[in-house]
Amino acid sequence: MVPLLPIPINNCNILQNALVEQRQTNREVLNDLLRRALHPLTCKPYPSSESRYYSVLCADGNFRRWNPVVLALLADCTEYTNLDHLEWHVGSWCECQKTELGDYVHTNKPHSRRDHNLYRTLSDANAKGSNAELLSRDVHRGFNVFQHILSTVNDLPKPHHLHTMQIGMLDHLQKWIFHILKTHERHNKYSAIWLSVPAYHDLIPTKKSYTEVSQWNGKEMGEMSRYWDGVVIQSLRGGSHAQRSIINHAIECPQGLLEFYMYVRYESHNDATLSYMEDAMRRFHNFKNVFILGRAGKKAKAKAKALRRELVKKRKVHKETKADSWTASKKWCEMNAWQDYISHKMDIPKELDADFNFPKIHLISDWAELICRYGALQQYLAERHEQPHNTNPKDGWNASNHNLNYLPQVITFQRHIQCFEIRELNHKALTQH
Repeated sequence: MVPLLPIPINNCNILQNALVEQRQTNREVLNDLLRRALHPLTCKPYPSSESRYYSVLCADGNFRRWNPVVLALLADCTEYTNLDHLEWHVGSWCECQKTELGDYVHTNKPHSRRDHNLYRTLSDANAKGSNAELLSRDVHRGFNVFQHILSTVNDLPKPHHLHTMQIGMLDHLQKWIFHILKTHERHNKYSAIWLSVPAYHDLIPTKKSYTEVSQWNGKEMGEMSRYWDGVVIQSLRGGSHAQRSIINHAIECPQGLLEFYMYVRYESHNDATLSYMEDAMRRFHNFKNVFILGRAGKKAKAKAKALRRELVKKRKVHKETKADSWTASKKWCEMNAWQDYISHKMDIPKELDADFNFPKIHLISDWAELICRYGALQQYLAERHEQPHNTNPKDGWNASNHNLNYLPQVITFQRHIQCFEIRELNHKALTQH
């Protein structure tokens, strides 16, 4: 079914006024496809004990009673929002406000969990009050296929190592660190230390610097997390007394997140490891504000650039009117003072418009609770599920002629591969007898 999944239109080429309508269309198409695929699992709102079972023809020719239950859903946070008809940039498990996604959530004070049975009731009512209630909870009105099958919708999204941590939070952290390194003119030193990390046992460091790679994959981010902390510490060593507070916070924040990531990868947990996870998460949130300028968006950067142009003009006028009376040392002091003043003024709009309110930083706050409910998170690694995606549709696409009739070629290619695998298994079975 994977090659036949509809690919939505690229939203980058759509005007802003039509973007909301296009996203709604994408959600409806995705849910309609899943409704057709999961139709055998659908049941009534209050099914009887007998209606939950299906007669299934097994490989031995006998019919057996089958009770299928959907237990888990592994996807990125954007796919969760589309499948559950949620607004973009909101939490999948709890009803946390968008303005509070970047705040630290203590385990004793969690947010209220999402109630998809209530959402279904409000959506079916289709009244003005019910639609307003859905809007206040960041939920779109519409059909959700998972509300019509035997499953607990709120328990379906599971922690996703690959998209949430490896190419999610660790990728964000790497960009924040590089921003502050450029601010303090340490990026060249960082690249030199990065490339000088030697190989050790099963550790194979990358041979390219940060600026030479446009996108890091999950495996590379996992390997880098083993020596990343040492590279950051060595790159930020030294500095003036005024810089030490910023540098210390820039070291403590990555240490907290990397330590949290190491504990998450444990295959078993107890009360001690869970408390260590919470302590590491608390340290990360306590010191993350040192990277606030790295979270500035395009609008904040545009405001800062416009302000800089105005201040440069004022500096030029001030220099032309006062330059005749300045000595060489006075001119040097005045230009340095202007440079510091412009840098300070440019940081103000960035700090006002920047925040840490994005879903992935909030999702990891719930992982300690999810470990208590479901066990170690290693069982939800996505690498094993994405491996068939590389060998099935991607290899079939590469073997096709890339024209408009590529779908039958992809399916035929996969069927040929499966036939060869079956022949190989039969051959091995015959040689053993």
